[in-house]
Amino acid sequence: MSNNSNKILQMLGGFIAFGFALLEGIDWLFTKYEIDSFYFNLILVLLLLVFIVSIFFNIKKTRKLNKTGSVTGSVSKIKLLLTSLLSLILIGVFVYFFKKINDNENLINEKIPQIIKLFDQNQINLAFLETKKLITDYPKNEILKNYFDKSSTYAYLNTNLDGIDVSVMYRGDSVYNYLGKTPIDSFLVADTWSSHKLKFTFKGVDYVQDAQNIHNYTFPNKEFDLKKGYKVFLGTDVVRMWFQGVEFRDTKLEPFMISINEVSNIEYQEFVDEGGYDNPKYWDFPFQVGDNILDFNSTVKLFTDKYGKLGPANWSYGKYPAGIENHPVTGISWFEARAYAKFKKLTLPNVYQWLYASGETGFSMSVNKKVRNNSNYNSSQTRPVEDTRGSFNGLNNLGGNVKEWVINPNGEYQQKFSILGGSFEEYPYTFNNYYSLSPLDRSIGNGIRLSSTLNDDNTSLLDDKIIPDYNRNISDLDDVSDEVFEVYKSQFDYNNTPLNATTTTIENFQDGYTAQKFEMPTPYESNDKLFGYIVYSNKFDEKYNPVIIHPSAGAIIQNDDSGLIKEMLATHKHLIDEGYAMIHPVYHNTFSREKNYDTFWPDESEIYKNTIIKIGKDFKRSIDYIESRNDFNSSNLCYYGYSWGSTTSNYLLAIDDRVKAAFILVGGLMMQKSKKEIEAHYYVRRIKTPVFHIIGKQDGIFGFKESYLPWKKLIGTPDQNLKVLVYDELGHGIPGDTIIKYQSNWYKKFLIP
Repeated sequence: MSNNSNKILQMLGGFIAFGFALLEGIDWLFTKYEIDSFYFNLILVLLLLVFIVSIFFNIKKTRKLNKTGSVTGSVSKIKLLLTSLLSLILIGVFVYFFKKINDNENLINEKIPQIIKLFDQNQINLAFLETKKLITDYPKNEILKNYFDKSSTYAYLNTNLDGIDVSVMYRGDSVYNYLGKTPIDSFLVADTWSSHKLKFTFKGVDYVQDAQNIHNYTFPNKEFDLKKGYKVFLGTDVVRMWFQGVEFRDTKLEPFMISINEVSNIEYQEFVDEGGYDNPKYWDFPFQVGDNILDFNSTVKLFTDKYGKLGPANWSYGKYPAGIENHPVTGISWFEARAYAKFKKLTLPNVYQWLYASGETGFSMSVNKKVRNNSNYNSSQTRPVEDTRGSFNGLNNLGGNVKEWVINPNGEYQQKFSILGGSFEEYPYTFNNYYSLSPLDRSIGNGIRLSSTLNDDNTSLLDDKIIPDYNRNISDLDDVSDEVFEVYKSQFDYNNTPLNATTTTIENFQDGYTAQKFEMPTPYESNDKLFGYIVYSNKFDEKYNPVIIHPSAGAIIQNDDSGLIKEMLATHKHLIDEGYAMIHPVYHNTFSREKNYDTFWPDESEIYKNTIIKIGKDFKRSIDYIESRNDFNSSNLCYYGYSWGSTTSNYLLAIDDRVKAAFILVGGLMMQKSKKEIEAHYYVRRIKTPVFHIIGKQDGIFGFKESYLPWKKLIGTPDQNLKVLVYDELGHGIPGDTIIKYQSNWYKKFLIP
């Protein structure tokens, strides 16, 4: 038996070695040439049958030898164990290759097509998560590698301190993945907006940061006393921050902490009781406001309560009203807010810290819904400072309850100081607005929140920044004469030279529709070409009614217009299917055209002026092109503009009366000044075009009071041809079904049959 046992062991060992090598080779061949796994499974079955038959004959032979007495002795237990073990290994080899080839089949037939579909549907984040999971198991799969590369990008990280633990949570995931300790140069994330969150763990405290392309953070480099009830924000560089009508560029924030709650009545009572109003060391006097220099004695006497005692305006005899000890202190001036902060050895936040802490530093389409729906706005009284219903970004009552004094002056003469967030008496849209008041103003609704910059002297260079005074009541500004306006309007004129336009049809566009590109020289001196895109349906024989489009501000940021025709069809299909042709000129300073102005906010520069003039000339020249088309009914030309396209219509509809009807969304008049000859309010007064305008009252970009109401008052369109819808709960985004409901019907009112 011993010799035969050895033969069985030798056979098993050889079978394992031969089978593994053979299957590895076949697996490589099948994977490389994508051969159906059915044939691989067939080979596995055949090998398994050969193995079973071989074992059967060897066992049969062994028994035969035993009967003839050719072999003596008992079967070795060790050899039996080895035989069993080798048999299990061989079975394991078969199972391994069976699972591997069928997993590959599942990858090729199901997983990869799913990833391709996700990517084609622009669900980049999901495509990234799927490829990230699979690429570890299939690192050599070229298709996976390709889609992983296409759906991912590097996010970069820089911190001022090493040894900080860093974790990332991808959007769509629920757990943080540990990346390591700083320094970490970069890490992969989905190539899309809001793709991830970063978590830093530093001295036992977690700091969570939203997605950025470049994460650049400053941690406090000294020991500091993290007071109870405060939240720490890391220092960072913010390229842009916005309030409505106010834009801040390249802001360098140092780490700071800010109080989670507003200052309560009972907290402020301590300041009053300890003689804070009588102690000059807490006050900023002497202090110049405009042309006046305020001193301590005469000014503090103004800060009295209902009965002439020193204290907030709504207190009585130096005491807060009964039952509201935990409500925010209110009825205080900027000077009182500053004095209390000094009393607590803290300071008021600056505008930049407050805006960053609010989480609203970016381009807010509307007031955050949680703030709008849950904060204490449009009510009759304040809430307790610890009320979390309107908690946002970890801070309670940041919106509403009381508006909060911050440290920065507004305007070079320091006659007003910044106060932010809106109060319980005001509307939610005030959360995104910038406001300022006299530093002596003690209105009910004025309150305070404290902060401290976490550096050596606990102050920030940003504390002294003056906020430019953009606010103006546009409705009350004087007009110019018609003769002067004609001079202004003539800036948009150009020589009536031949168009020299070319039109090409774009191949392989969607079935049933035609997409074209037109191109011609600009009507001003430029190395650029004026070009644009046209999309219409093929099912109509009669002339198309043209609609000329002006884009939103995203066109200033984007440098690629290759996807524009697909976007035009998706956005305007309801019009295209009714026989409209959508024409989208690529205007100066948009998409792939030459750019020299990187925002849509007006200013008093020549660059802004020339940008608007070139856009206006491109608009008029594009209409010249539309009129040259025999397949367009140019007498029925309509206009569409959303956001920046809406505000730019203030110029475009005034300089060219060939537009028969306009449909605009979420626009108005912007508050910033520009050079007088392109001040939009002069132009909007002279618009006669029928206009349908949809407004969201919670607009986070163009304020309802500041932008829309002046526009409504000044626009020259006769009342019978002006239609405005104001939605109380909408912001800067208008639902597509609302647009579809009204747009075509509005145009039809003014089309010539």
